[in-house]
Amino acid sequence: MERTDNKNHSYAGEYKLTISDMKDCCGKPFDTAGCSIVLVQQGYGIVKVNSMQFPLKEGSIGILFYNDNVVFENVSNGFKAGIISLPYNLIEDIVYKVTTSRLWNFIDANPFFQANDRQLFLLKNWWQQMSWTINHCTISYRKDMLKNHIHNLFMAIDTELQLSGLDDSQRESNRARMLVNQFLELLAKHHSNYREVQFYADKLCIATSYLYKVTSRVLAASPKELIDKQVVVAIKEMLINTDLSVKSIASELHFKDPSYMCRFFTRMTGVSPINYRIKT
Repeated sequence: MERTDNKNHSYAGEYKLTISDMKDCCGKPFDTAGCSIVLVQQGYGIVKVNSMQFPLKEGSIGILFYNDNVVFENVSNGFKAGIISLPYNLIEDIVYKVTTSRLWNFIDANPFFQANDRQLFLLKNWWQQMSWTINHCTISYRKDMLKNHIHNLFMAIDTELQLSGLDDSQRESNRARMLVNQFLELLAKHHSNYREVQFYADKLCIATSYLYKVTSRVLAASPKELIDKQVVVAIKEMLINTDLSVKSIASELHFKDPSYMCRFFTRMTGVSPINYRIKT
């Protein structure tokens, strides 16, 4: 998306930090990339996300994903927002790590929400860390640091929701999202032992065909694709964070033999487990 009015651009490969008055974006689809985090710094406006309308002012924060339909309807003179654009492959692992349904239900219902003064102070500090990482961090550390910052943001938001006493039942109107969140929670617990879609459908007391329907609608992926991605994330974490041999990792994750796990990992990532460990 072209924004000729922007006052500042910072690029680091796939990652981009922009300060914009959003004038050229009004009335047009907003490109969220894989994930965009928007923090309103001054002024007022109105944004529509997935047919829901949200008022904007200083301290409004938006967490937007690639499948969100976003249109900034209007903004005031002097409006200014910071935008961090990230590729989905950067945040994919984080999405699978944050298994609480409370956070995802909240973001689904409130892609834009208002931070209070205390939260805004913390958000501004977090923003400075992201800006420094994008603009100044060495390439070898940048991706991991950005992932950590995003993970910390998600965990902090979930902590605030927990402290506020938000009840998950308030969001039950979106049954598809609720089922997907429950599926992801089960997947986080059982992926090392169970990789059949039927197991998870049975746990959710729904048909496998319905599970396929809701994951495709909400995440644009089949249950099998999500299961495989979760297993890949687990293998990557063990390769990076432990000294376990490939054979031991295969045993931990209950693959029938190490060679099968190696073929699976190579097919999913394009690189063997050993080469992945060496490169990271």
